[in-house]
Amino acid sequence: MSPLPYLHLVVALLYLSGMVFVGGFLIPAARRYQEARQTLQSISQVITVVHPISLASLGLLIITGAAMLTDLKAALGGRYFSQLFSTLGPKLLVVFVLALLNSYQFFGLGLRLTRSMVQDAGGQEVVEGDRIAAGFMLVGRLQRCAWIGAALGGAALYLGLAMGRGW
Repeated sequence: MSPLPYLHLVVALLYLSGMVFVGGFLIPAARRYQEARQTLQSISQVITVVHPISLASLGLLIITGAAMLTDLKAALGGRYFSQLFSTLGPKLLVVFVLALLNSYQFFGLGLRLTRSMVQDAGGQEVVEGDRIAAGFMLVGRLQRCAWIGAALGGAALYLGLAMGRGW
Protein backbone atom coordinates (compact mmCIF):
# COMPACT_ATOMS: atom_id res chain seq x y z
CA MET A 1 0.00 0.00 0.00
CA SER A 2 1.17 3.48 -0.83
CA PRO A 3 2.18 5.82 2.01
CA LEU A 4 0.53 8.72 0.13
CA PRO A 5 -2.86 8.55 1.92
CA TYR A 6 -1.12 8.55 5.31
CA LEU A 7 1.05 11.51 4.32
CA HIS A 8 -2.07 13.32 3.09
CA LEU A 9 -3.86 12.70 6.39
CA VAL A 10 -0.88 13.73 8.54
CA VAL A 11 -0.43 16.96 6.57
CA ALA A 12 -4.18 17.65 6.80
CA LEU A 13 -3.97 17.33 10.58
CA LEU A 14 -0.91 19.62 10.60
CA TYR A 15 -2.81 22.24 8.61
CA LEU A 16 -5.92 22.01 10.78
CA SER A 17 -3.95 22.14 14.02
CA GLY A 18 -2.14 25.25 12.76
CA MET A 19 -5.42 27.01 12.04
CA VAL A 20 -6.86 26.07 15.43
CA PHE A 21 -3.60 27.14 17.12
CA VAL A 22 -3.68 30.60 15.53
CA GLY A 23 -7.41 31.19 15.98
CA GLY A 24 -7.96 29.52 19.32
CA PHE A 25 -4.70 29.75 21.24
CA LEU A 26 -2.15 32.22 19.86
CA ILE A 27 -4.32 35.29 19.37
CA PRO A 28 -6.44 34.91 22.55
CA ALA A 29 -3.30 34.28 24.64
CA ALA A 30 -1.42 37.21 23.15
CA ARG A 31 -4.36 39.54 23.75
CA ARG A 32 -3.93 38.96 27.49
CA TYR A 33 -0.78 41.05 27.50
CA GLN A 34 -1.31 44.42 29.15
CA GLU A 35 0.65 46.30 26.52
CA ALA A 36 -0.67 46.45 22.96
CA ARG A 37 2.81 46.58 21.45
CA GLN A 38 3.78 43.34 23.18
CA THR A 39 0.60 41.64 21.90
CA LEU A 40 1.27 42.61 18.29
CA GLN A 41 4.95 41.76 18.62
CA SER A 42 4.22 38.25 19.93
CA ILE A 43 1.64 37.48 17.26
CA SER A 44 3.92 38.79 14.54
CA GLN A 45 6.84 36.64 15.69
CA VAL A 46 4.81 33.46 15.84
CA ILE A 47 3.01 33.88 12.50
CA THR A 48 6.34 34.30 10.74
CA VAL A 49 6.83 30.60 11.56
CA VAL A 50 3.23 29.34 11.41
CA HIS A 51 2.17 30.91 8.11
CA PRO A 52 4.92 29.39 5.92
CA ILE A 53 4.25 25.96 7.47
CA SER A 54 0.53 26.41 6.85
CA LEU A 55 1.02 27.48 3.26
CA ALA A 56 3.46 24.63 2.57
CA SER A 57 1.15 22.07 4.16
CA LEU A 58 -1.78 23.26 2.03
CA GLY A 59 0.37 22.98 -1.08
CA LEU A 60 1.45 19.48 -0.07
CA LEU A 61 -2.19 18.57 0.56
CA ILE A 62 -3.14 19.66 -2.95
CA ILE A 63 -0.25 17.74 -4.51
CA THR A 64 -0.85 14.50 -2.58
CA GLY A 65 -4.60 14.76 -3.16
CA ALA A 66 -4.08 15.16 -6.90
CA ALA A 67 -1.70 12.20 -6.96
CA MET A 68 -4.19 9.98 -5.14
CA LEU A 69 -6.99 11.18 -7.40
CA THR A 70 -4.99 10.27 -10.50
CA ASP A 71 -4.53 6.71 -9.23
CA LEU A 72 -8.20 6.47 -8.35
CA LYS A 73 -9.29 7.76 -11.73
CA ALA A 74 -7.14 5.14 -13.46
CA ALA A 75 -8.60 2.39 -11.27
CA LEU A 76 -12.24 3.38 -11.77
CA GLY A 77 -12.06 4.12 -15.50
CA GLY A 78 -15.44 5.13 -16.92
CA ARG A 79 -17.17 4.84 -13.53
CA TYR A 80 -15.05 7.68 -12.14
CA PHE A 81 -17.51 10.52 -12.67
CA SER A 82 -20.63 8.60 -11.73
CA GLN A 83 -19.15 7.23 -8.51
CA LEU A 84 -17.04 10.10 -7.19
CA PHE A 85 -17.85 13.44 -8.71
CA SER A 86 -20.85 14.13 -6.47
CA THR A 87 -18.39 14.19 -3.55
CA LEU A 88 -15.27 15.26 -5.43
CA GLY A 89 -16.86 18.39 -6.93
CA PRO A 90 -17.75 19.95 -3.58
CA LYS A 91 -14.38 18.94 -2.12
CA LEU A 92 -12.50 20.63 -4.96
CA LEU A 93 -14.60 23.77 -4.47
CA VAL A 94 -13.84 23.77 -0.73
CA VAL A 95 -10.11 23.27 -1.39
CA PHE A 96 -10.11 26.10 -3.95
CA VAL A 97 -11.76 28.50 -1.48
CA LEU A 98 -9.38 27.29 1.23
CA ALA A 99 -6.36 28.05 -0.98
CA LEU A 100 -7.69 31.55 -1.65
CA LEU A 101 -8.40 32.15 2.04
CA ASN A 102 -4.99 30.86 3.09
CA SER A 103 -3.27 33.09 0.52
CA TYR A 104 -5.20 36.11 1.79
CA GLN A 105 -4.36 35.23 5.40
CA PHE A 106 -0.67 34.80 4.60
CA PHE A 107 0.00 37.49 2.01
CA GLY A 108 -2.78 40.00 2.69
CA LEU A 109 -2.82 39.98 6.47
CA GLY A 110 0.24 38.25 7.92
CA LEU A 111 2.80 40.05 5.80
CA ARG A 112 1.15 43.40 6.45
CA LEU A 113 1.32 42.77 10.18
CA THR A 114 4.94 41.60 10.19
CA ARG A 115 6.02 44.43 7.92
CA SER A 116 4.43 46.99 10.23
CA MET A 117 7.11 46.14 12.80
CA VAL A 118 10.19 48.37 12.94
CA GLN A 119 13.45 47.90 14.80
CA ASP A 120 14.14 50.09 17.79
CA ALA A 121 17.58 51.20 18.99
CA GLY A 122 18.11 47.89 20.80
CA GLY A 123 17.40 45.82 17.69
CA GLN A 124 13.99 44.65 18.93
CA GLU A 125 11.08 44.68 16.51
CA VAL A 126 8.28 46.92 17.75
CA VAL A 127 5.17 48.47 16.30
CA GLU A 128 4.91 52.23 16.08
CA GLY A 129 2.20 53.93 18.09
CA ASP A 130 0.15 55.09 15.10
CA ARG A 131 -0.04 51.53 13.72
CA ILE A 132 -1.41 49.80 16.81
CA ALA A 133 -5.10 50.17 15.89
CA ALA A 134 -4.43 48.94 12.34
CA GLY A 135 -2.43 46.03 13.78
CA PHE A 136 -5.31 44.93 15.97
CA MET A 137 -7.66 45.14 13.00
CA LEU A 138 -5.31 42.78 11.11
CA VAL A 139 -5.13 40.45 14.10
CA GLY A 140 -8.94 40.25 14.24
CA ARG A 141 -9.05 39.36 10.56
CA LEU A 142 -6.29 36.79 11.06
CA GLN A 143 -8.31 35.13 13.79
CA ARG A 144 -11.48 35.03 11.68
CA CYS A 145 -9.55 33.63 8.72
CA ALA A 146 -8.01 30.96 10.93
CA TRP A 147 -11.40 29.80 12.18
CA ILE A 148 -12.91 29.84 8.69
CA GLY A 149 -9.85 27.93 7.45
CA ALA A 150 -10.28 25.35 10.20
CA ALA A 151 -13.97 24.93 9.32
CA LEU A 152 -13.26 24.61 5.59
CA GLY A 153 -10.38 22.23 6.30
CA GLY A 154 -12.71 20.11 8.41
CA ALA A 155 -15.26 20.09 5.60
CA ALA A 156 -12.57 19.04 3.10
CA LEU A 157 -11.43 16.30 5.50
CA TYR A 158 -15.00 15.04 5.86
CA LEU A 159 -15.55 15.03 2.09
CA GLY A 160 -12.25 13.25 1.57
CA LEU A 161 -13.19 10.55 4.06
CA ALA A 162 -16.58 10.26 2.35
CA MET A 163 -14.85 9.77 -0.99
CA GLY A 164 -12.66 7.08 0.52
CA ARG A 165 -15.77 5.22 1.64
CA GLY A 166 -17.37 5.58 -1.79
CA TRP A 167 -20.21 7.93 -0.78
